[in-house]
Amino acid sequence: MAALPGIVTSPEVRYLLGAILILTGLALAFWGHGLWATVMSLIGALLGSVVGFLFGVALGSDLTGLILAIVGAVIGSILFTKLVKVALAFLVGLLAGAAIYALLGGKAQFTAGQLDTPLIAAILVLVVVFGISYYFIDDIIGIITAAIGGLLLALGLYLLQVVPTTTAALAGLGVFVLGAFMQTSAIRRKRQARAAAATAASPPPPPSS
Repeated sequence: MAALPGIVTSPEVRYLLGAILILTGLALAFWGHGLWATVMSLIGALLGSVVGFLFGVALGSDLTGLILAIVGAVIGSILFTKLVKVALAFLVGLLAGAAIYALLGGKAQFTAGQLDTPLIAAILVLVVVFGISYYFIDDIIGIITAAIGGLLLALGLYLLQVVPTTTAALAGLGVFVLGAFMQTSAIRRKRQARAAAATAASPPPPPSS
């Protein structure tokens, strides 16, 4: 099994993080279409805090970073809540871009005046996937959240190291497929119920003279 990053070598931290990832992954995989607004708010807060902290450290000190991290968390949470569809589509594009960057061998080492081919390809994929995801977001919300849930589940099992890496990946894939099917079916039933209710509530046509 691959070595874990140094930050999660502590058993307590690893078990706690792994349990959180597994529970979050299962929730997203099977009920993500009803939880995505809350999840996007949390993700926005996380990303905002990271960006704020990095800017704060670059501009001043760790204290400035902590202050800007709090500000960034609030702003990020608000933005991702208000623009939840945009945020989810962007997250999907970001994941796709990161996957392409890793597959092309990107190492996050840049040289001034030189174009980094993996980074350019990742940005192009991000933009394309973001546009497609946003356009079809209402139709694929169950699939997207199930995919994120399966990924988190696999990562949680990997951190716990209770099963081999391949088994964790297969478990994540299985949860994704099952969750996507269940959520897609639930969304379809809700749409049919709303359509039937709208049809029943519409006034009858006027009698012909």
